[in-house]
Amino acid sequence: SPDYMKDFIKRVIGLPGDSVAVKDGWVFVNGRKLQESYVPREYRDDRSYPVHTVPRNEYFVLGDHRSSSNDSRAWGFVPRSYIYGKAVFVFWPLEHAGSVH
Repeated sequence: SPDYMKDFIKRVIGLPGDSVAVKDGWVFVNGRKLQESYVPREYRDDRSYPVHTVPRNEYFVLGDHRSSSNDSRAWGFVPRSYIYGKAVFVFWPLEHAGSVH
């Protein structure tokens, strides 16, 4: 489980009631494959995560650096009460600096 005393920046992928799966690194939400242009090719991996339905008041989150990210694939779902803030600016790596899309 995550260290709840630390802050993490993760992308919310699955909302309550969504069906989420990862097959060979490709993410599927409600049966539809996500086009994740925000995950650089060199950060992808080929891990899988079986289909699960996101429970009420919980979320499925993934880091964009998939090959080394601790996220819902390891922790499971994140309670709503642990989510706060919103990332709005990328400062590293410099070639990607700018507003978050």
